[in-house]
Amino acid sequence: MEVYFMNGSRKIKASSKLSIRGKHNSTKMYRMIPWESTLERDFIKLLDFDPTVVYFEFQPLRIDYLYKGKQKKYYPDFLVQKSNSKRYIYEVKAFEQTKEEINKIKFQVGKMYSRNKGMDYIVITEKDIRKGFLIENIDLLTEVRYETTSKRVMTEIVNKLDDLEGRTTKANLRGNLSHISKREFDCNLYYLIYTHQIKTDLISVLLNEHSIILGCDC
Repeated sequence: MEVYFMNGSRKIKASSKLSIRGKHNSTKMYRMIPWESTLERDFIKLLDFDPTVVYFEFQPLRIDYLYKGKQKKYYPDFLVQKSNSKRYIYEVKAFEQTKEEINKIKFQVGKMYSRNKGMDYIVITEKDIRKGFLIENIDLLTEVRYETTSKRVMTEIVNKLDDLEGRTTKANLRGNLSHISKREFDCNLYYLIYTHQIKTDLISVLLNEHSIILGCDC
């Protein structure tokens, strides 16, 4: 198998009635990011939420390769740069599709390309992306816009959490800040969680009044 390394992103075609395509408004890249499956869409949500990710692109490059005498093109799904200055190529695939021969060939091509460019190549499936309630909770957190938050209220929440030794339930934290309306409390709490200024378990359960809220030092 011969591999030729080429730059050049793929032009995303408009979706047809038989395909699922769309664009996600990235909270990190401040623009619409295309996706061609709901699994890719959910991965974009994880990239936005991951504090170690500083930059990402969708299908930014093309890899030409020769397989069984035929010229082929492969467009890896995502190029990701993290805070450790390393770059990664991610291929998003449904787990059952990772066993298909054509995809196994693409994975080999992607690994060869990445190794040549000093990058890591990672195949990621729904088992990695859709862990427990993570995507549902991220959707809830991202309903909040920064414009609806208040630095004063966020400071009160963080300070009160410190007073409660950095660990309490959402309901108890809210009860100790009863002068703040429920809507205002939720908006600011969710923003603090989304921006990793405080923590809670987003995988095991849907965020609720009994969720344990932790300060970042816990």
